[in-house]
Amino acid sequence: MASAAAAVAALLVLSGCGGDDGAGEEPKQQDQQEQQDGDDGDSDDSDDSGDSASDGDDGRDQESRDRIAEDEARSITGEGLDGVWESIVDDNDIETLTITGDTVETTGPLSCPGTVTDAADPEPVIELACDVENPNRVRGTLELNEEGNRLFIGWEGQAWGGMIDSMIRVG
Repeated sequence: MASAAAAVAALLVLSGCGGDDGAGEEPKQQDQQEQQDGDDGDSDDSDDSGDSASDGDDGRDQESRDRIAEDEARSITGEGLDGVWESIVDDNDIETLTITGDTVETTGPLSCPGTVTDAADPEPVIELACDVENPNRVRGTLELNEEGNRLFIGWEGQAWGGMIDSMIRVG
């Protein structure tokens, strides 16, 4: 019972702090004004931080543009699938892919032979025959861009689709 009385007394003290005489509202209004001023200042700061965040985005975008330009400069155009293809992604399971006719050879962590069937079709099929099978890269379709300097491999996967490798022609 004593603890209930203490709780009620504490509640009355806390609720009495605001008072109805308006004196309690003045600090609240002042706090609100300070908060709004602070928010206005924060929004200016957030704009600055937004700029720095976008600068970070710009930096990443510039990095991406530089990487694409570098890939374009290193890639060579060609006809058909035959050639040496290099992954545009660092540390990819397939570093290079060499296609000669209907045979394939990969290098990198996933180094193995394979075959290409229907090379003349719009979407030829690649199949790798690796000693240590990588379930993400067994069978896929190849797509060559119009210029003949980029190759995309859409690997078969689960219902959502499989891995995609993007490569540039370097030889």
